[in-house]
Amino acid sequence: TIFDYSIHNALLFSQGDWSLTRRDLELAGVDEVSIEALEDGPCSELIRAYRARRELIHYKKVCLHLFEEAQKIERELKQAMSFFFWNDGDERELGAKTHIEAIRELSPSALHDDISPLNLEVVNTAMKRHETGDCTLLDRKILYTLACGAWMYHTGIQRAIHDARDVAKAICMSPRHPEGEANGERPSKLVSLPASMQVYQSLQTAMQEDPSKSRRERQGKAGINSQASIHTSSSQKNESTGAKGACSLQRILHNTRTQLGWSEEAIHFLSLSIAARGGFKALAIVQELRLYNQHLSDLPSRLSAALHKYQSTHMQITEKMSNSETDADDDDLGAAVRRLHQIHSLRGALKACRENARWIAIIESLCRDSSTTSRLFVAGDNVNFNEACAFVPKGFELGSFVTSSRHILDRILIPAMKAAITVGMESWPPTARSRRSRVLAFDEKTLKHAGIGTKKLLRCQSCCGYFNSRWVRHHLCSVCEMKKRQDHCGDSCLFKDCRGGAHAYCVHFKRCFLCDAPHSCERLCRLSRGSGEVATALVESIRPSLLLLDFDRTLCSTKCGASPLPKRKTASDPHQKEGHAHSIDPELRVTIAAQRGTSYIVTRNSHKAEIEQFLRQQGLVELSKNVHVVPKNVSKGSFIQETFFGEDNGQTCLCIDDDIRELINDPWMRNCEQVHRLLFVRAFAT
Repeated sequence: TIFDYSIHNALLFSQGDWSLTRRDLELAGVDEVSIEALEDGPCSELIRAYRARRELIHYKKVCLHLFEEAQKIERELKQAMSFFFWNDGDERELGAKTHIEAIRELSPSALHDDISPLNLEVVNTAMKRHETGDCTLLDRKILYTLACGAWMYHTGIQRAIHDARDVAKAICMSPRHPEGEANGERPSKLVSLPASMQVYQSLQTAMQEDPSKSRRERQGKAGINSQASIHTSSSQKNESTGAKGACSLQRILHNTRTQLGWSEEAIHFLSLSIAARGGFKALAIVQELRLYNQHLSDLPSRLSAALHKYQSTHMQITEKMSNSETDADDDDLGAAVRRLHQIHSLRGALKACRENARWIAIIESLCRDSSTTSRLFVAGDNVNFNEACAFVPKGFELGSFVTSSRHILDRILIPAMKAAITVGMESWPPTARSRRSRVLAFDEKTLKHAGIGTKKLLRCQSCCGYFNSRWVRHHLCSVCEMKKRQDHCGDSCLFKDCRGGAHAYCVHFKRCFLCDAPHSCERLCRLSRGSGEVATALVESIRPSLLLLDFDRTLCSTKCGASPLPKRKTASDPHQKEGHAHSIDPELRVTIAAQRGTSYIVTRNSHKAEIEQFLRQQGLVELSKNVHVVPKNVSKGSFIQETFFGEDNGQTCLCIDDDIRELINDPWMRNCEQVHRLLFVRAFAT
C-alpha cells in the first residue's frame, strides 16, 4: 500500500501519471469536489510536470533511435573516406595543388548553408567520370574532399544528438524518492553541464585554435589548450549538488494545506502518494530540465560565432591563394584541411544543437502552459527504415539532418565506389600498386607486405581478401555484402555464420535479428530487440495480460542455471571462496512495476526455491509466487502454451528472453498473434 512506501521499495510502485494519485485519493475516501479543487489548484503544477516528463522520455527515445542510425552512416562514411583517398606517390606537389583546387571548388557548400554539395557541378562531373572510368586527379580529390566534409558534418550532428540523448536520459534518472536512490547525488553529466557535453568540448577546442595558423604552429599550442580545457571542465563541478524537486513538492503541500485546508493526515497521505506515483521524480525532472534549457540557450550563438570565425578566415585565405602565383605547400594544405574539418563539424553541431535547444525549450514550456494537451513525441521500437518514431511533431528536423548524410552516400559516394570497382576495372581488394593506400585490404600476395599485423585483419569469405574491421562484418567485406544484398531474394540470412537460422530472419525488411542488429519488427514479426527500457515501452503500448520473463542473464545476472544466492563458507571447507551477490536488472524492475497484468518467471534454471528466496530479498514478493521451471526436453513455447493458454486464448503476453532460440524455435510462439517477443540485450550504464 501507499503507507508502505519507502526508499527501499520506491521502484515497485506503478508511477508516471496523475491518474494513479487520483485513484489513491478516491480509494482513501476523498470526495470528487476536493480532488478537482486539488487538480485545478496546488497540483496543477504537478500535472504539467507529468506531461513534461512523458514528453522528455519519448524525446530521449527518439534521439536514441536517431543516434543508432547515425552510427551506421558514420561507418559507411569512414569507408568512403578511406576508399577515395588517393596516394600522390612521387607527385606530392601536384597532389597538394590539386587538393587545394578541390577544396576551393567545394568551398561554396562549406561557406553557405543554402548550397548543397549535391548541387555542385564539379561533384556531379566527378561522379559521372567515375562511372565512365575516365576520372582525373581533380575528380578523385573532389570525392575525397566531399567524403571528408560529409563525415565531419555528420560527426557534428552525431555529437549533438548524443548530447541530447545522454543529458535527457540523465535527467530522466532523477530519483523517485525525496531522499534519492543514490543519496541524493545528481548524475555527473548534469553536475558538469555544459562542460560534460561533447558539443561544448569541441567548441572549446575550436575557439582555442587560430584558424589562420599553420599546422605546426597549432601543434605547438596543443598542450596549453588542453590544460585550459581541463580547467574549464573542472570549474563546472563546483555547482550545487543534491536531488531536485524538494522545494516544488513542499510548495504543493503547503498550498494544499493553506488554500484547501487539508488536515495533516491528509497532507501526509498526499505526499506519500505523490512520491510513490512518480510525482516527486516529475518535479525533479522539471527543475533539471530548466537548468538544462538555460545551458542550451546560449550554446547555438557561441557555435555560430565560432563557425563565422572559421568561415571568414577560410574565405580570406582561399581568395588570397587563388590570386597568388606561388604554389601552396603542405602546411597550407594541412591548415586548409583542418579549417574545413572545423567548419563542417561546427555546421553540423550548430544545426542539431539549435534544433535540440528548440525542442527542449518547448518541452520545458509545458511546465507552465496547460492550454495545449496534444502529444509531441511518441517513440516506437523499430529502429530501422525510419520507423523508429511513431509520431514526431511537425517541423522536427533532427531526423532530416541525419538523412542528409545518407543522401550523399546513396547519390554520390557509393555509386562512385561501385563504378570504380566495376567500370574502372579496379581490383578488389586493391593491389599493391593501387594508390588507394588507406583501404587496409590485402590479397594473398600483398598480405606478407602488409604494415599491419595479420591478427588485426579479417578474411572475406567471398572475395578472399583480408581487411581491417572497418570493412568486414560477419566474414563479408562491405563491397561483397552490398553485391549479395542486391542479389539476395531468399528467406534466410545471407551470412553463413548466422546462429539464428531461418526463423531469425525478418522477411518483411530482409534483415536478420542477430546479424543486422539492432533490428526490430514488432508490428509484423512481433519480435523486438532491446534493453529493459524497450521492455517497459512495449508493456506500456501493448498492455499484455501476461509478462513472462526469463531469469538467467535477463532479469538476474546469473547464468548457466546457477543459484542466485551467494555461496557461504562452510565449517568443512573454510578455504572455500564466497560467491558474489547477484543483481536484478534495474530497467526490468521498472518493467515489472509498469505491468498492469500478472508477471511470471519462466526459466530453465532448476533452483526454484533459491530464485523465490532471491526475489523476496529483492522486494519482488508477488513475482516470487509465480516462478515456473521449464522441464528438460520441452520448448519454452510449448510450456507457455500449455501453462498459460490452455483455456483462455484471448489474453496477450510479452515474452522476454536473452536467448533468441527460445523465442523463435517453437512454431506456436512464432505464429500466435497474441504472443509478443523481446530479445533482451542488457543495457550498459551511460
